[in-house]
Amino acid sequence: MKPHHQFWLILILGFAGLYLFRELGPTNYAIGVLTRCMILAIVAVGLNLLIGQAGLVSLGQAALYGIGAYVAAWLTLRADVPFLPAVVSGVVAAGLMGAALAYPSVRVRGVYLAVITIAFGLVFQNVLVEWVPVTGGTLGLTGIPRGEVFGVRLTRQIYFWVAAGSLAASFNIVYALTYSRYGRAMRATAQSENAASALGIDVARTRMFAFVVSASLAGLAGALYTFLNLFVNYETFTFFQSVSFLLMVIFGGIGTLLGPLVGAGILTYVPELFQDFREWQVFFYGAMLAAVMFLMPRGIVGTISKLAVWLTARPQTRDAKPWPSPAALPVTMVGGHVEGTVVAEIKRFTIRFGGLTAVNEASMSIKAGTVHGLIGPNGAGKSSLLNLMSGFYQPTSGTMQFLGAPTAGIASSHLARRGLARTFQNTELFGDMTVLENVLVGLHCQYKATLAETILRLPRFFTEERAMVGEATQLLELVGLTDYADELARNLPFGHQRRLEIARALALRPKLLLLDEPAAGLTHGEIEQLKELVQTLTAQGIAVVLVEHHVDMVMSLSHEVTVLDYGQVIASGEPAAVQYDPKVIEAYFGTGDLLVPASENERPPVVAGSA
Repeated sequence: MKPHHQFWLILILGFAGLYLFRELGPTNYAIGVLTRCMILAIVAVGLNLLIGQAGLVSLGQAALYGIGAYVAAWLTLRADVPFLPAVVSGVVAAGLMGAALAYPSVRVRGVYLAVITIAFGLVFQNVLVEWVPVTGGTLGLTGIPRGEVFGVRLTRQIYFWVAAGSLAASFNIVYALTYSRYGRAMRATAQSENAASALGIDVARTRMFAFVVSASLAGLAGALYTFLNLFVNYETFTFFQSVSFLLMVIFGGIGTLLGPLVGAGILTYVPELFQDFREWQVFFYGAMLAAVMFLMPRGIVGTISKLAVWLTARPQTRDAKPWPSPAALPVTMVGGHVEGTVVAEIKRFTIRFGGLTAVNEASMSIKAGTVHGLIGPNGAGKSSLLNLMSGFYQPTSGTMQFLGAPTAGIASSHLARRGLARTFQNTELFGDMTVLENVLVGLHCQYKATLAETILRLPRFFTEERAMVGEATQLLELVGLTDYADELARNLPFGHQRRLEIARALALRPKLLLLDEPAAGLTHGEIEQLKELVQTLTAQGIAVVLVEHHVDMVMSLSHEVTVLDYGQVIASGEPAAVQYDPKVIEAYFGTGDLLVPASENERPPVVAGSA
C-alpha cells in the first residue's frame, strides 16, 4: 500500500474509532486516559521523525515536553494568557530550546548525542526543583484554569477532540516531511554523511531541523498536558519518561507511519491493565516488553509490514538493461559552459596529514567540454586531490577557483550547489532507500516548494514532485536502471551500484563532474557504454575529471592527463605525450632503467594497470 493511502486510512479509521468510543458512553476516567494517550503519542510521532528519518537518538524528550508544559502553565497562571497563545508559546519555547540543544549536539552521533540529551534532561529536572519562584519547586504549579477557545470552555469531553485534532495535525506534519525532499534529506544524512554533503545537503542543518520539529511537537504535547491535568510537577518529566517515549517508538516500529501510535497506545494502556498485579506490575511490564522485542525486533508494525511484504512478494529475475545510447540528456542538464572555458583552476594544492604529505603543490586547469584524466600508482594522492577539489578536505596551502570564485573555506555541500558533483572510490549509496529515491536526493537542491507548501501539500509541491520524479526516471533510463527504480539500493549488484552513483551525481546538473574509478565492477561492454556517456556529457559542456585504473580508458577519453606520484605532479599534457614520459614509465614499472624507445613507432603504450 502506498504511503498516502496508508496516511488517509490511518486518519479515517482513527477518527472513526474515536467517534465509536465516545458513542459507547465512556467514563470521565476512560476519556482522560485516552486523551493522555493521544498527547503522549504526539511526542512519540515527533521522536519517530528524529530517530526513524534522521537517525538521531534523543533521551531528553521529557525535558522538552516539560518546557512546553511549564511555559504554558506559567503564562496562564502568572500572566493570564489565554489557552491558544499559551500553547503556541509552549511550542515555540520547546522549539527554541531544541535548536539551542541541537546546534552543538547534531555534530556528534550515537552514544555521544544520547549522553548530551540525558545530561540536558537531568539539568532541566534539577532546575524545576530549585527555581522555586518560577517553577514552584517540588510542589509545581497548581490551580491552572481550564482553557477557553472562542468563548467555549474546554471541558474534558471537548478537550478529548482538541487532543485528537492536535495528534492528527502532528501526524500530518511528520508524514508530509517524511515523504518529501526534507525526509529524503534526513534519511540520506543518516545513511551516508559524505554522499549527502556531496549532493548539496547541509548535514548539520538537516539534523538540526529534524531536532527542532521533534522538540516542537514535544512542546505541543507538554502544553496540552498542562490543560488536561491542570497542574504540572517535576516528577512527570523524569529521565524514565524520556525512556518511555523512546520505548513507544521502538515498540511500535521505528520509521513506520503507524508505529509510534501503536507503541504509545499499548504502553499507555498496559500499565492500567497491570495495576491488579501490584508489586509484580513492573515485572510483568518488563517481561512483556522483552518478549515483544525478542519476537519482533523491528517493532510490532515494522515486523508485520516485513512479514506482509515477504508473503506477497513474487520472485523476479531481472538483468540491468544495456546502457542506452546517451544521445540526449534530460533537458534540464543541457547548457554547460562553452567548450574551452576554464571551469576550475587549481594552483599548488598541498595537504598534509601530520608528517605525511598526501598532495604536494599540485596544479591543474580543467576546461568545460573536456575530460581531464588523473592517473598514478596506488597511494599517489588521486583521491586526496578529489577530496580537496570537492571541499571534503581543506588544503594546507594552495588555492582553487571554481566558476571564477575561490573555494577556500567553502563546505562540500555549498560547492555541490554551485555545480560540482562527484562519485566515490567506494560507493556511497543510501542503501536503505530505493534506487529512485537515491536519484531524487541528488535533485534536492533543485526543489523550490517552501516548507509550508510541503506540509500543506499545496499544488506546487505536487507539480514539482512529479517533475523531479520524471527527471530522475530519465536519469535512470540513461544508465539502464529503470526496472530497478523501486529496489533498495543495497540490493543492487556492485556494477549496477556504480551506474546508480553516476546517475545520482548527474542529478546535480553539474558543471564539473569528478569521477573516482567509475568503471570499477563494470563489464567490458558496460565500460564502452560508460565511455559513450562521458563523451555525451562533455559534448554538453560539462567538465569531467576522471580517476581510473583502466589507463587505456583514460587515454582514449581524455583531452589532457595529469599523472601523480607520491602526491606530486610528474607529468601533465596530452595523452600521447604523457604516456611515453620517462617519469611516468618509471612510476608505473618501479625502475629507472627503462629507456624511452628511440623511434616513435617503437614506443610501447603504458599498459592498463594500477592508476
